[in-house]
Amino acid sequence: MSVEINGLPGSQIHNMADNRQVTSAKSATNSPSQSSQASSDDKLSLTSSATHLKELTSQISALPVADPKVVAETQRAVATGSFRFEPVVAANNLLTQERELATLKLEP
Repeated sequence: MSVEINGLPGSQIHNMADNRQVTSAKSATNSPSQSSQASSDDKLSLTSSATHLKELTSQISALPVADPKVVAETQRAVATGSFRFEPVVAANNLLTQERELATLKLEP
C-alpha cells in the first residue's frame, strides 16, 4: 500500500535539503539503491505491520462502543436499586485482563 505525500495543504515546503523516497522494509531489502534514490516527489510505502494496523483500526472503529443491551440492563438495575458492584470481582477481572494483554505477541 502506498500513500503519496505532496506537501501540506495551503503551503509549500521550501529548502528541503534531502528529498528521498521512503520504502517499506521489504522493498528496501530487495533493492537497497532505491531507498537512497533522490526524487522530486515524496512517497511513502507502509510496512505490512502498518497496513495491518490500519485494517484493524478500521475494523475496530466499525464496532459499537458499548453493547446496548448491557447498557439498558445496567441502567434498569441502577434505576431500581438492584445494581450490585463487587469491587473484588472487578479488581480480579481487571488484573486478569492486564495479564492477558501483557502476554500478547505482536507481529513484527
